[in-house]
Amino acid sequence: MKTAISVLAVVVALIGIRLYASPPIRPSLEPLQLRRLDRYVRITDRPFEMQDSTITFCRPPEEIALNPHDPAFPETAFCHVYVNEIAKNPMLTGKGIYPEGSLVIKSKLAAADSQKPELFTVMQKMANGYDTERGNWKYTVVDGTSYRQLASGRIDSCIQCHEQYKETDYITREYIAEK
Repeated sequence: MKTAISVLAVVVALIGIRLYASPPIRPSLEPLQLRRLDRYVRITDRPFEMQDSTITFCRPPEEIALNPHDPAFPETAFCHVYVNEIAKNPMLTGKGIYPEGSLVIKSKLAAADSQKPELFTVMQKMANGYDTERGNWKYTVVDGTSYRQLASGRIDSCIQCHEQYKETDYITREYIAEK
């Protein structure tokens, strides 16, 4: 009995030493709060009219319409762009690498006067090693009505579009000119 208690004490001590000596657990990245966009910095003064190619490919992957005669092919779309506080400086200056935890949120609108977004697309800067060749960005698509996540991760259509913006850490800044 004493032996069992001694062994148990040693095991508990070793676990305690291991936990104490371990590197600290990374804090989780800021939770996404799409229902509270007022807590982010809005970059656009007014809804920005998106380019045809962006309208086409910035959709849930299963809804991408490649045929312009397809009724699902959007004619026009607009967006507001939001960032969290740590992404504000690189977004506004166009300089530097976005720090881990940066969020860039596009609230997609069917019309310039739409009050409710039909879709959100989010870029979240992940830890180094997530996708080093493409800036370590995670892409997420969220339905604007139900707030249900439609896709997340290394989304091919997002990656293909954002590769052209490598110089600005894969972030387009076309909507900045209106400020």
